[in-house]
Amino acid sequence: MFILLILASASKARHRLLQEVGIEHLVIVSDVDEKLFDQEDVHELVKSLAKAKAKSSSYKFSQLLKTNDTLQMTNYVLGCDSLFEFKDRICGKPKDEDEAVSRLKEMSSNFGYLHTGHCLLNTDFSNGNIDRDLFKKIQIKVVTTKITFSNISHEEIKEYVSTGEPYQAAGGFNLEGKGGLFIQSIEGCYSNVIGLSLPWLRMALLKT
Repeated sequence: MFILLILASASKARHRLLQEVGIEHLVIVSDVDEKLFDQEDVHELVKSLAKAKAKSSSYKFSQLLKTNDTLQMTNYVLGCDSLFEFKDRICGKPKDEDEAVSRLKEMSSNFGYLHTGHCLLNTDFSNGNIDRDLFKKIQIKVVTTKITFSNISHEEIKEYVSTGEPYQAAGGFNLEGKGGLFIQSIEGCYSNVIGLSLPWLRMALLKT
């Protein structure tokens, strides 16, 4: 089985992005507890989370290789984490309907920034084991995209929240889903808003 990289994420959107550009990958979800990370700076937070997830999945994959010799070993592990910054506040996924509705009301006719931390690990799985902290190369980058929202009516917000989509995305909106109806403009990397900057990944792979 040919694998170019390990994706350390449960995100279906990131998985789909890699599929669409033809990057063969295997999803190995990390066991990182995000609640243990409490940096106030959003850039440092998404970087720390992306790196921790990549390292966790690296270790899990090395253990998987010991029992599955049909996998062709890969040297790349990609970890990502996205957070939305609005009015200097870090916004993850809304926890309930009230939070989702109030947040979308605030974002109506306003703008914010989607930050995605990326961590690409270059390592060697050839011996079937790996030290969590020993890697040939670690590339870390935060890619930021500015998102401006259209004017959204209360009725539209209530209807959108009722679909359940806002609970699945950082910030409470999904660009490639129904939430795309409310986005007026994007400044920066488009795929970054979906959860993974493909241009950054291309350049990072070329540098290894």
